[in-house]
Amino acid sequence: MPLNLAGFMSLKDCSQIFTLGPQGTFSDEATQKVRSSGVSVTYTATFVEALLKVTEFPESVAVVPVENSVAGTVAQVQDSLVSNDLVILGEINLLIEYALLANAELKQVEYCFAHPQAFEQSSGFLSKNLGQAQSKLTRSNVDSGIQFLEAVASGNTPVAAIVPLSFAEDKPQWKYASGVQDYQNNTTRFLVVRSRRENELLDYSCKKTSLLVEFQDDRSGLLYQLLSVFNLFQINLCRLESRPAKDTPWAYVFFVDFYNSADTEACLEVLRFSNFRYKVLGSYDSLG
Repeated sequence: MPLNLAGFMSLKDCSQIFTLGPQGTFSDEATQKVRSSGVSVTYTATFVEALLKVTEFPESVAVVPVENSVAGTVAQVQDSLVSNDLVILGEINLLIEYALLANAELKQVEYCFAHPQAFEQSSGFLSKNLGQAQSKLTRSNVDSGIQFLEAVASGNTPVAAIVPLSFAEDKPQWKYASGVQDYQNNTTRFLVVRSRRENELLDYSCKKTSLLVEFQDDRSGLLYQLLSVFNLFQINLCRLESRPAKDTPWAYVFFVDFYNSADTEACLEVLRFSNFRYKVLGSYDSLG
């Protein structure tokens, strides 16, 4: 059943969802949790393409991963939230389970197909069991399985692939192992985003707010001053991360996520008067 979207900012005008394809990716699984009847899904080759597409179609949203509990931030998604002027409508937390496909004993495998995120989240297993195999990066976790099947069909080369557990269960003859992610609570946080509209109204009664914060000068104590404002209002931060500012070498911006409270708007007002330049990326609810 699709998620009841009443808790998210309105998606009633959404007619199309862009997400990483092909069908069956974890991005697709997250998409199905928010997809309503009559809404079409368009699959893209990369996360960034999905975020670019959503800027071209005002009645569309994109569903993209932004953070993994093991591998950390998906940098290109984080940066694209800002460069494409997008607003976050909601987040979805999805448990990520991988399986290994192989057509030979692991010590004989020459190539292993995997998406970069899968490599990071299964690096311990791969180092221990497939250290000799050459890594073949793919566009998506399902693409890893497709390339594996094509390699099996085209010759006798010993190959393997890290794929979603659901994909492996449909190919039992090649399923070698399940649960190959390094941590069994491996979870990815997906965002539902769309293009920012003029006079965007945000609902601070939702669960979380995300900010981009830029410092207008470079001096000691800036981060302490920023955190002191949140402490003043007893607002609980759930993420604080720096990223390169892009336009100035060795300058940084901060991404801040916090849980909303009755004092959220007052806190943001004090931040503004404290000479911090910030942009609200969204105020939204969570699934999972």
